[in-house]
Amino acid sequence: MKVAVFGDSISAKIDMKTWTEDFLNRMGFPGQVELFAVPGEDTSDALKRLDQVVAAQADYNYIFFGANDAAEHHDVSVVDFINNLTTFVTALGADKTSILTPSYVNEVAIAQTHEMPGRSNANVAQYVAAAKTVAEETGAKIVDLNHAMTIYPGSDEFVGPDGVHFSQDGYELVTSLIAVDVKSRELAKTHV
Repeated sequence: MKVAVFGDSISAKIDMKTWTEDFLNRMGFPGQVELFAVPGEDTSDALKRLDQVVAAQADYNYIFFGANDAAEHHDVSVVDFINNLTTFVTALGADKTSILTPSYVNEVAIAQTHEMPGRSNANVAQYVAAAKTVAEETGAKIVDLNHAMTIYPGSDEFVGPDGVHFSQDGYELVTSLIAVDVKSRELAKTHV
């Protein structure tokens, strides 16, 4: 089984691949994960790379953007984000695609380090809602990473010192959610 992760710098870290593969193996659904991720990109930038993800012909596709789209200095409106995600889902096939909601950010760390300016959870929330809208309208599945991060009392544990990029705990969370989604899709095939 092949799993493609299409995203930005959060998805580019090798942990996204190795830990997802590890969780899949432990769940009894071994698979190969391919990362299609470029640091700093938003969905408008990623449109140029969509053909590479389509060509991979993965069994399951995970779209994970929003950290840069929701940043004030990126010129991607919520409407543009919706249109771009819809283009991705349409090209990849809604029946085998899941959208991860944009992740929580630690606003205190962002303010202290000045490394990731122009990001807030209020702004991210608009892109979370947009991702859910696209999933609902296209038939893609949603993996609500943002919710999983924010219902936990220690949300800051999931991100590193810059307030945006993931810590080990963040990677464990996102990769386990992807693996559980793959497993549920595989089990659904046998329980039709």
